[in-house]
Amino acid sequence: MFKILPSAKKQMKFSLLLLCSIVLTVHTAFGQTTIDTTYIETYPQKISISSFLSNNFIEINERDEIYRPNNLLKLGLGISVKNTVLNFRYDFGIAQVGGKDHGKTESIDFQIHRYGRKLMLDLFFLRYKGFYQGIKEIKLHPNLSVQQIGAEGSYLFNSSQFSAKAAFEQSEKQLKSAGSFILGGGTYLYKIKSDTNLLATGNNYISNFQLGMNAGYAYSWVLNKHWLLSGMAKGGINLGNEPRLLEHGKIKAYPTGFARGSAAYHKSDWAVSFLMLVNNKSLFPSKDNKIDLTSANFELSYVKHFDNFLKKKKR
Repeated sequence: MFKILPSAKKQMKFSLLLLCSIVLTVHTAFGQTTIDTTYIETYPQKISISSFLSNNFIEINERDEIYRPNNLLKLGLGISVKNTVLNFRYDFGIAQVGGKDHGKTESIDFQIHRYGRKLMLDLFFLRYKGFYQGIKEIKLHPNLSVQQIGAEGSYLFNSSQFSAKAAFEQSEKQLKSAGSFILGGGTYLYKIKSDTNLLATGNNYISNFQLGMNAGYAYSWVLNKHWLLSGMAKGGINLGNEPRLLEHGKIKAYPTGFARGSAAYHKSDWAVSFLMLVNNKSLFPSKDNKIDLTSANFELSYVKHFDNFLKKKKR
């Protein structure tokens, strides 16, 4: 449905390589962090199996006009093995969030969220076609489509006491309340397309590439032995423009926002949690016109931790 211009491909490839280089450099320079065991506890079990119910979507907001997809509610399963690269998740749609009068949305929503000791990495490939507008009086826009390709990295300064693994994937336990300053960055390529001049820009096609830095803070509040509330928020500036304009040195600055939060209840070998992630980016396709693109993820999950049940029991 979308064709990425050669210039945009080069810019995206360069920015992804740059982001990966920064991540590897930071990881190599600082090495492995020794955790403060009075703040963080690891699960002794080696295998984790999770089930989850999620609602993912992306919205377009232009001059108080909001275009929403009739996205699918998804059910999924996941498995991960401690101290290995094995971390697999699979989901499938079970029902559309809106009714038939909200139209039909075709979507590909592929996201990877990895929580390391010092680094958090988020990868996005989103493609949605078919949106609606309004609440009481619904207008359908079946040919309006949005694509987002992006990567977001975050470095935790207090990783010895604050655990992103405990906060956002329940693979560790946070024993005491703790927080950490965050320094991060991201790179994104956006495309918006319609068969009519739907948006106020007067264009039926918008392409935008962005690269920038951000900073923020994360905190986990231990309510008691079992309950944990966590949140993080980052804000920053991206530099970019339409790929054809970037070739002529025309650069714009865009505000960015990125936040995630969770509420979790955990026991010795299982946990239940609610997680939300909101990623907001802005475009200025023309003078005095701003478009906000907000992708969001809401997830309810259950995680069960097992010992290695693949080994045969000794007789």
